[in-house]
Amino acid sequence: MCGVVGIVYAKNNPRLGRVGSFLLKKLEYRGYDSTGGAFFKNNETVTLKKKVGSPSKVIHELDLEKLSGYKFIGQVRWATYGAVTDENAQPHEVNCRTRLLGAHNGNISNTDSLKEFLSEARHRIISDNDGEMLVHLVEHFYQEQLVLRKNPDRQTRVTDLLQAILRANQKAVGSYAACFAAAECDGIFAVKAGSSLYAGKGTDEDGDFIVVSSDLTSVLAKTRFLIPLVEGQGIYFSADEYFVFSLQDGQRSVPGLKRSKLNITDITLQPKYHFFMEQEIASTMVNLDMMLKYYFSLNWEKPYFSIFECHGQDCKEIVFELLKLYTIFERDKLKDAFLKIVGSSRFEAIAGEINDLQSPGRPNDVPAFFSSDEAQLLRELREFGEEYYPALFTLDLIIIWKKKRKVIRFKDETVAMFQQSFAAGGRVFFIGSGTSYHAALTAGFFFNNLTSLGIVPCNPDLFRSIYINSLRAGDVLVAITQSGETKDLVDILNQVWKKFGKLIRIIAVVNNENSTIPQEKAEFFLPLLCGPEIAVAATKSFSAQLALFYLLAASMKKDASQPQANLEKVTHLIGYTLKTCEEDITEVMLKFFLKPSIHILGTSLIGLAREGALKIREVVLNHAEGYDAAEFKHGPNTILGKSTLYSFMDLENVLSDMADFSRALFHNQAVPEGDRQKVADRFFNWIHDFKFSDFSTEIENDPLLGSGKINCCQDLYRQFREQVNAERYFSNYPLIFVCPPQERDIRITISQIHTHKIRGADVVLIAEENEELKKALEGRPAAMDGYFFKYIKIPRSGDSNIFIFQAAVVLQLLALKMSVAKMKYLNRAHIENHGVHPDVPKNVSKSITVD
Repeated sequence: MCGVVGIVYAKNNPRLGRVGSFLLKKLEYRGYDSTGGAFFKNNETVTLKKKVGSPSKVIHELDLEKLSGYKFIGQVRWATYGAVTDENAQPHEVNCRTRLLGAHNGNISNTDSLKEFLSEARHRIISDNDGEMLVHLVEHFYQEQLVLRKNPDRQTRVTDLLQAILRANQKAVGSYAACFAAAECDGIFAVKAGSSLYAGKGTDEDGDFIVVSSDLTSVLAKTRFLIPLVEGQGIYFSADEYFVFSLQDGQRSVPGLKRSKLNITDITLQPKYHFFMEQEIASTMVNLDMMLKYYFSLNWEKPYFSIFECHGQDCKEIVFELLKLYTIFERDKLKDAFLKIVGSSRFEAIAGEINDLQSPGRPNDVPAFFSSDEAQLLRELREFGEEYYPALFTLDLIIIWKKKRKVIRFKDETVAMFQQSFAAGGRVFFIGSGTSYHAALTAGFFFNNLTSLGIVPCNPDLFRSIYINSLRAGDVLVAITQSGETKDLVDILNQVWKKFGKLIRIIAVVNNENSTIPQEKAEFFLPLLCGPEIAVAATKSFSAQLALFYLLAASMKKDASQPQANLEKVTHLIGYTLKTCEEDITEVMLKFFLKPSIHILGTSLIGLAREGALKIREVVLNHAEGYDAAEFKHGPNTILGKSTLYSFMDLENVLSDMADFSRALFHNQAVPEGDRQKVADRFFNWIHDFKFSDFSTEIENDPLLGSGKINCCQDLYRQFREQVNAERYFSNYPLIFVCPPQERDIRITISQIHTHKIRGADVVLIAEENEELKKALEGRPAAMDGYFFKYIKIPRSGDSNIFIFQAAVVLQLLALKMSVAKMKYLNRAHIENHGVHPDVPKNVSKSITVD
């Protein structure tokens, strides 16, 4: 995944370099292999600069912030087609037939055939990047359009370039978003052909502008007013004008602007945090509060909601009218429309009953801030005056009521659907990829513990290869996806709909409520309500998935109050766990962050173990694997003891010992001073070539080390073999046990700790305090002086289900700390493009899709 961005001002802007650099940095989490930008001036001159490296690095190396112009195209690259080189960096500038610049995000799958076509047409291909093929392709058809005209004016050139883009899109196969610009056209073309693209219109200190980007974050950083774009559309824009066109037939339209519901603070790194992953782990408690807010009836809400139920249709119409305000951008007109809503007879009737309810004073537990989905709009309306707060408070409650009644209805319908399926002998499949799959595995633990009913957790490929042909009427599919756009999951759902139709019921569990799966592939959806997740590694969305699955499992029981009380307890305990365990987590991080491989062993918690390992693999880039604790002894335990796994620290020790040997060699009086460098070179050449066994023969035959010096050299060699000995660099293998507070699980964990630590393991235990576990952990194996252990004691709940939430954030925080430590270590070692970063690790990416 890459990222493209484009922006146009009305005239040359001396600060365009700063603006473009700011936008590129916003996209850094989408690509760091290379960075580039093209700056266009009104006199049709273009400056293109690009280079291998992340935006934060390249911007300074190329002095991008100093450049000026009136329009800009930029790209950050995550390499797929073509190596990480300056030539493959984007934007690409082509001028085989006519000058054109462009950049893309996505993949063009028929790149090889396009390269052949373009080469035959005598285009000069200088890279093996699919983006260059796309830009050449547009150039090819653009020139064909131009030759049909004589002296085309600027507007005609816009039409010709549009036709070229349509023809190129028909010939290119793949999913992409792209920006194209010619110096003789005032604006920029951007297309959304299978990859994300957002557009917005705004004004800043440099004047009016229109901006496009692969990612919503960078657009919202400039403006809250969005230009609606859907799949299969493109846009042409200058500083203050635009039109949207269909990629199929070129039909044009000018859709009205839409005000974003997101507040920029929702997607901005707060000053107290250094990384989005850190911020998102810390926000877990707030996100769970939101789930409590929408999935349960709260006492203080009941009198208000009773009023809304009595005026149900009026409330729905009020919300409908309120949402129309998103299309109004002039301040005076916005105020007039708002006053019309709150001045209507239906609103005044509801507000009057609310005021009567509040006459003795508002209850203490009623929130004093807006918390509905339209909170950002309400905050803007509050700027008209504090006297409107009571009306806005009522509107906020109406919006919450409308959504909440639907969420609770769908939750209850889901529980009833599960009960009917189980009663009829059907199966309930929980299907997700990556973190969502691990949440599905953990859901199986909840259902087994709380209901004695077994769900079937699987990822899309497992479902396709093992279960899909055995589906029958009464089975239920729960599609789990943070983004709502997971391609593997969409394909599975399409296949099920095509083969079985409505015989199979499908529910979606999503964070992005306006995405493909909840809107098109499921009967209804259950929202995760955790807001935008910017770091690539999922953290808060995993905790939200766990909370929802615990809620569903617990709701299968008759006591409906218990899940609410327990989730309230979870919210408190997560914060307490992060605070009390941080010091121990830091100690483990310092011991393990450079270990090349780790196993996380979950006793009855395979889903949690796999998720913890995935976090380490994603952001630390160390090999990590999650396993069932009892299963580890069936083969994977062969990695314990002596192995060929060496870490950076082991390498440092080897180099340090070799340096000590070199110093000893150079100070040895038996070797003439003039020959010491040559003797050292001989030694290390033999070491490099593994000529240990025939060392004496090598010395005898070496004219430099003749028989008169052989005893000295043999003595030095023996010293070296004693000092630089592979045996000295073997280290224990790290195991992290995760043990819930159940007696059977504790007994299994004790047994496995004893079994593995004597075979060469360092052991970390994540569990509630238990004396027997402590004894098993602290007992030092015989002849293993280097044994390391650490007990990360989880605050006691006595509930295995609650323990999962606490252990999850401990594993997330450990991965975060390991990532930061390793990143700093590699940076100090001046290792380029290592890809370790808690927010933007190499080879993985995701898009922010919540709005």
